[in-house]
Amino acid sequence: MSTAAGSQKDYRMTEYASVIYPKDENNSYPQKLCNYICKTFFRTTEIQAEKCKILDIGCCKGTALKSFNKSGNFELYGIDIRDEDVEGIDFKACNLEKESIPYPDDYFDYIYSKSVLEHVVNTDNFLSEALRVLKPNGRVVFLTPDWASQYKFFWDDYTHVKPFTRKSLRDAMLIHGYGKVDCNHFYQLPFTWKYPFLKFIPWVVSLLPDFLKWKTREQRNTKDRKLIRFSKEKMLLVSAIKPREKK
Repeated sequence: MSTAAGSQKDYRMTEYASVIYPKDENNSYPQKLCNYICKTFFRTTEIQAEKCKILDIGCCKGTALKSFNKSGNFELYGIDIRDEDVEGIDFKACNLEKESIPYPDDYFDYIYSKSVLEHVVNTDNFLSEALRVLKPNGRVVFLTPDWASQYKFFWDDYTHVKPFTRKSLRDAMLIHGYGKVDCNHFYQLPFTWKYPFLKFIPWVVSLLPDFLKWKTREQRNTKDRKLIRFSKEKMLLVSAIKPREKK
């Protein structure tokens, strides 16, 4: 790759977060999500003799990892396509389109990745490498947009390259050797996690006209626009383990 091409790529990735995810100092969602993931899938306690190793694939500036550290007892590791210098996080650059995850086999207790799979063409390398570095009986949790509910909006992010349905994501995990695969639709609305019986609310809201979704950076942070947006845009949440080798 030429220097010019490399500079363009670095510039795109640097600007991506600020354009797609503008800063919102009052946004408590990342911490709430990590609290939920820890409570439901990554069970750790402060009295453990050793910290659990957690890897965030596509960690960006480490927001999720820092939130996980407030929820459990972890050693923090992150990989992303560009170099980052994040205090308290063992960060390494990695391009999962063609490279191996730069950690040894059977290394991590937990692996997390949100809104990354849809940006990767080489799903096979992503899933096989995540399984390789996961400890036997360790757990992964991946989140990606649900194509069935987001097909109208999926390509609004021009860096998206591959959509998934519930069936395709579940089958991909099984094909790559993951065990206890559980793939379900997921609303990014915390009240539905605490009170699952209230999921009828986003279902009803999702029937509203599409033009009521946020259209500007300012609108996206208002409560009514978030309710409409995340009712219409369901995610897929898949959790799975690395099976222990049969003796």
